[in-house]
Amino acid sequence: MEAGMTKDFVNPFTPVVGKVPLHIAGREEIIADIEGALAGAGNDPAIISLLVGPRGMGKTALLSHFADTAESSGWVTARVTCVAGMLEDILIRTQRATRHLVDIEPARKIKGAGIADFISLELEDSPRELSNWRSRMDDILDALAECNTGLLVTIDEVNPSIDEMATLVAAFQHFLDEGKKVALIMAGLPYAVTSLLSGKSTSFLRRAARYELQALNDYEVEEALMRTMRDGGKSFEPDALEAAVNAVKGFPFMLQLVGYRVWRMAGDSETVDVSIVNAAASVARKELDQRVYEAAWFELSEADKSFLLAMTEDSAITRQADLAGRLNKPSGHVSRYKKRLMQQGIIQERSRGLLEFCLPGFKEYFQERIAEEGDL
Repeated sequence: MEAGMTKDFVNPFTPVVGKVPLHIAGREEIIADIEGALAGAGNDPAIISLLVGPRGMGKTALLSHFADTAESSGWVTARVTCVAGMLEDILIRTQRATRHLVDIEPARKIKGAGIADFISLELEDSPRELSNWRSRMDDILDALAECNTGLLVTIDEVNPSIDEMATLVAAFQHFLDEGKKVALIMAGLPYAVTSLLSGKSTSFLRRAARYELQALNDYEVEEALMRTMRDGGKSFEPDALEAAVNAVKGFPFMLQLVGYRVWRMAGDSETVDVSIVNAAASVARKELDQRVYEAAWFELSEADKSFLLAMTEDSAITRQADLAGRLNKPSGHVSRYKKRLMQQGIIQERSRGLLEFCLPGFKEYFQERIAEEGDL
């Protein structure tokens, strides 16, 4: 525990992946759409939704929020990550979540008995029709329907290379066509979702509601900081609040990091001044570098780095037409790497031919790494 830190309150900020913040900054429209779909009759397009955005934009926290909301409304949920074995994970988690509602275990009978010093029994499952994943899920969904209960599946870190995605998507298309009460919410990086949507076996997802998670507005950050800090028994001085908002740069994960460090460094003080914010923001920035930016950096190829380095010559917006000359490459090369970096969630096209960094603060981090390594 840091010197002077209050014991009366628990830090209200949550810089933990997947942890739902006390106050979710922004995202009101997304939350209203998906919660409305879960409360509706099943014909809302948001019943199948995709949350898309760079790291640290709050995708996993939103998945957790929707699962929590669904469970409080009587839904059964299965929360999984897109890895090999995902379908079995969904089945097992659904079975466990439905034990209090339905009996889905196969009947068992005595296979054999022996009498020695004691009686021993050997059991075997009764014969059942061979079934695939979809039909086994059908059995559960039919049983849930008798209880007027639905199933929400949330899938984090969408990975189009996982073959089970095709089976999952096809099954959910049939579930919906058959009028089953189901919902599917998935989250992933832009390039992963784009690749998933382009696949023939997963084309059904093109009709899903797609939500692009962008950087937060300053007023959204300000409100979330004030409300969360108040819940922790503290408040910002006006200039301290402004400094905290500037440090966050619209990044949801940074909001939680800055808030967490500010609250801790404030100790027993109920009021936060600008010196505390500046010190906390410095610590939070280092944590952000290690936990978010470093992962993005290591995914960059040398050609990616050259492209981004050419963009840093501009203070904010880069004209795509200028990059061919700076890189001494044909326009096709520029278009190819623009698409690649957009899919990675590093840059975005504000309007046709006008590019900018979209991962808040990454431009500065990138420039620092390039200067340190001097490899371009």
